[in-house]
Amino acid sequence: MKKRFAAVFAATAVLGVTTAFAANPFSDVTPSDWAYQSVSQLAAAGVINGYPDGTFQGQKNITRYEMAQMVAKAMANEARANAEQQAMINRLADEFSSELNNLGVRVANLENKVGNVKVTGDMRLRYKGTEKEDQNGFSGDKKSKFDFRGRIQFNATVNENTSATVRLTTGDHEFGDADDGNGAEIDNAYVTHNFGKDFSLTAGRFDAFIGNGLIYDDVFDGASLAYNGEKVNASVTHGYFMAGDLFKGIVNEKDTPQVVDFENSTTDKNLSATVFQVNGKIGTHATLGAFYALANQNGEKWGEDLDIYGASLDLNFNKVWVGGEYATFKSDFKDFDPDYGNDNDAWVAGIGYGDYDMSKEGTWGVKVQYFDEGVYSPVISSTFVQPYRRDYKAWMATVNYALAKNVGLSAYYAFNAENQDGEDLGDFYRAQLNYKF
Repeated sequence: MKKRFAAVFAATAVLGVTTAFAANPFSDVTPSDWAYQSVSQLAAAGVINGYPDGTFQGQKNITRYEMAQMVAKAMANEARANAEQQAMINRLADEFSSELNNLGVRVANLENKVGNVKVTGDMRLRYKGTEKEDQNGFSGDKKSKFDFRGRIQFNATVNENTSATVRLTTGDHEFGDADDGNGAEIDNAYVTHNFGKDFSLTAGRFDAFIGNGLIYDDVFDGASLAYNGEKVNASVTHGYFMAGDLFKGIVNEKDTPQVVDFENSTTDKNLSATVFQVNGKIGTHATLGAFYALANQNGEKWGEDLDIYGASLDLNFNKVWVGGEYATFKSDFKDFDPDYGNDNDAWVAGIGYGDYDMSKEGTWGVKVQYFDEGVYSPVISSTFVQPYRRDYKAWMATVNYALAKNVGLSAYYAFNAENQDGEDLGDFYRAQLNYKF
């Protein structure tokens, strides 16, 4: 902790306080003290108050709570600050965010007052592979099983109710392959407008999260109207899936299902949908959710039976988590495929323990899950780490550990993997370092 004299001297620099001939209200601060002028100026500006007995106690260590009070008052005087001082106030607001929240000062509101653009980002270094090198994209001709990805996000405040977000990504690049990928691109560009405390509207290209992420957690083009209450959240989202893939649907008995890659498709070939979602707390420990994705029928391009619905349940007891999710198509395809026509669902269930938080050094978590995805699975681009999205069954163990603040190590291992006919698919492994800034 810094002592009070040093802290107020820094605060004077941050605020740019220049009150002339300010009177010193503290009995234990004399004109011979090196910080006399700074203390007097900050007291006159109302940034520091001292103690009830009229003393300042400059040699006493300042607490984080007291420093947070000074930061809050700095925000109220931010109009006096230049660009360098504003940047320092932003850093202080981030450092003392917990204490500021306890004071009833929302850090998000403070950030809006000091500069209207906030820059954040993340970096990932990843290693992955499978026992059977010729399956599902893990081919033996790759130079390396290592790849990397970096993203920079810009969040801009338009006004008190509206914000804009743009995210730049490198995409996934294999180590040692100079021709891998097409360079950096914009993968998020959207605006969000808040209507009061609970409602918001987002439009553009954003990350959509459906259910608990089993069927989709990726880029989506469209608009989403959301309600975020204390116990219930709900949303209606309309637009296009822009990542992952899905088989092309059944138009008649003579057609053969084809997998369409949304990420490399033109927009008019991507599946569009209207997604209705709701989730809420049931008691102290349970959260129940449900969704319905109404596929927009598009004649011969997609067929007539691609509506997807599902539900999820999460139980949390301190550090223990138990949960799962189920999703399926509205209709089966028995007329087309008698053997697998009704194998069109997907589910995952698991148990975990820990309090992993990437922002808190030393926290960790472990979990074990079981995945079962049908031959005609509705999984498009899942949040769960796995090598397949259909015709797949496997156990997966996951370990997360925060090596340092905002530095996380994650490891995944899928075992006893097989397809729906019981044929071995080989074990899958993945490890990665994640950085946030």
